Amino acid sequence: MSDVSKEYGEALYELAKTEGLEDLLLEETRTAAAVFQENSAYLSLLSSPDLTKAERTTAVAQAFAGAHRYLVNFLSLMVERGYSRDLPDCFAEYLRLYREDHGIAVAKIVSARPLSDGEKTKLIAALERRYGVKVEPEYKVDPSLIGGMKVEISGTLLDGSIRRRLDGVKADLSDLTL
Repeated sequence: MSDVSKEYGEALYELAKTEGLEDLLLEETRTAAAVFQENSAYLSLLSSPDLTKAERTTAVAQAFAGAHRYLVNFLSLMVERGYSRDLPDCFAEYLRLYREDHGIAVAKIVSARPLSDGEKTKLIAALERRYGVKVEPEYKVDPSLIGGMKVEISGTLLDGSIRRRLDGVKADLSDLTL
């Protein structure tokens, strides 16, 4: 992430926080990030030297007409200054600061099979109790785990997979000399 992304993402977050709009702008930045991710050509268009700055800012204002004026102004400013390619990272910085301020940790949960809603609820409650934070889960299925799951949260990896256990047994057996 560039210094520009950090600086501008932080500035947007601080403005939102000062105005009590951090939840609203969180949702709007997530929506904008999704738009840019799904339409990479649009982000390229906003960086194109074939359009004048005025045309690019007009395109942003029209595309995000329903968004809060702070977000529209932010997008316009970034486009005017030639930083449109930094927008996704600015939004990522906004999200990071939001999570930090609100005690939210991301838990990357990889399981051998899809978890039921009940299993998800119990797992999230256990992680929140253990780490004392609100947990925002990201789920992924990886059948190569064979069974169990891996959870990465707050810089810690909890590996309760069958694959890890089998790899441990394999290593123990290879250490034996006959």
